[in-house]
Amino acid sequence: MEGLDALFNPSSVAVVGASGTPGKVGHDIFVNILKGGFTGTLYPVNPRAKSISSVRAYATIQDIPDPIELAIIILPPRQAETAIEQAIAKGVKAVVIVSAGFKEVGGEGLEIERRIVAMCREAGVRVVGPNCLGVINPMTDVCLNASFSGRMPKPGNISFISQSGALCTAVLDFAADKDFGFSKFISIGNKADVDELDLLRYFHADPETEVIMLYIEELQRGPEFIQAVKEITGGDRPTPVLAIKSGRTSAGAQAAASHTGSLAGSEAVYEAIFIQSGIIRVDSINELFDFGTAFAYKNESALGKMRRKVPMGNRVAIVTNAGGPGIVATDMTIHSGLELATFSEETVESLKSHLPQTANFHNPVDVIGDAAQDRYENALGAVIKDEGVDGAIVILTPQSMTNAIGTAEAIVRIARRSHKPILCCFMGIIDVSAGVKYLQEHGVPVYRFPESAAKTFGALYRYSRWLNRQQLAPFPVKHDKARADEIIADAWNGGSAISVRSAAPNCSSVTASTYCPPS
Repeated sequence: MEGLDALFNPSSVAVVGASGTPGKVGHDIFVNILKGGFTGTLYPVNPRAKSISSVRAYATIQDIPDPIELAIIILPPRQAETAIEQAIAKGVKAVVIVSAGFKEVGGEGLEIERRIVAMCREAGVRVVGPNCLGVINPMTDVCLNASFSGRMPKPGNISFISQSGALCTAVLDFAADKDFGFSKFISIGNKADVDELDLLRYFHADPETEVIMLYIEELQRGPEFIQAVKEITGGDRPTPVLAIKSGRTSAGAQAAASHTGSLAGSEAVYEAIFIQSGIIRVDSINELFDFGTAFAYKNESALGKMRRKVPMGNRVAIVTNAGGPGIVATDMTIHSGLELATFSEETVESLKSHLPQTANFHNPVDVIGDAAQDRYENALGAVIKDEGVDGAIVILTPQSMTNAIGTAEAIVRIARRSHKPILCCFMGIIDVSAGVKYLQEHGVPVYRFPESAAKTFGALYRYSRWLNRQQLAPFPVKHDKARADEIIADAWNGGSAISVRSAAPNCSSVTASTYCPPS
């Protein structure tokens, strides 16, 4: 994690390759930092300009009279190598190389990337990229948008790591529409030095980060990654990690190789890595945001501490004012590894005392289409107190008599009193917008469709199982690497398949299902 503070909390930034021409990356990144309200000091570096956006420019980074912590490099590979040599001599602590044309194209670009990394490691300088978007820290004490995305996200408690730069711009736009905030945001491109494991460790220690979201095309440190991330997701101070992994198909893997020079491995291997390290895998960008919203949801405990709301079991109560969406939610609840909770007699009697006779008093609870906020509040209050309920999904469809904002206020009141997760589905856009905004402002996860709420609850339950898993003592495994190398070499030279008998000579017979104990 050493040196990474200079990436996210620099006191000074030099943009090497800053440009006065709008539309060029060097111009847009410099202006984004300037307009973003960066609290540190900003310097443009361009040998052919006196100033950039009315800020005095310098011919080289070494000409800047003050110390520089972070250098943003926006130059072709050969010029970038020279600029980084000068940055090292200047005493920078970290470098972000936005430019492309390195490992991902091979040849000279690959060799230049290797030389840059070697000299930076010798000097103790961390490198992000090349071929990346940049780095963003929207927290008010920093306000750094050192990227070519014109959109500064709102501050939040989620950090985002992406191997793709262009994907980041779309994610930021998507996040703005969902009123979604970030703590840190970074694109790592070719991962010449700083990779996802470095950042996962850094964000785990970051008090401003509660959830980490990750887009990856390949991993480079398998066993070390599993061991480290297992401690991040399930140690004494667990931080949820949500990941989307591209390159699942052979065509996708080839695309990843040409994109960031990545070598995608077996899909089964990655699935095993995620399971062993406690990472929650998602299937889409939309799902990444759905899950992230719920994992970031915390409330104040009786001791005054904020705690994450995860279900202790998989028993879900559904409260709805429409039968159809309730059925859809039921189907997805079961499909997501959950089950409908069975209410106690006391809960059923409470529902009967507050709901009309035409309502359904069992799960899913149908409060009928004309339900006002009081009916929702009474129904949700009754089911969430039931010891056989581990959490609830509340569905609202906009009828003419529906009070979306009033219902949202009632849900927030109950959510504050309960340690159980409550997820909402306010279907529609315009008619429910006030209620959706109120829920978002008060941290209650809300979705447009019941399937999203049910799948998200399933992810929370999977994470709860991971946190509460039984941990067995490690089993020592002995192996003879030298002998294994000999067997592989003999088989390769002889052009034959490897004999299972030669690898396990103590087994009298070997089948696909036979376990041969070590000698």
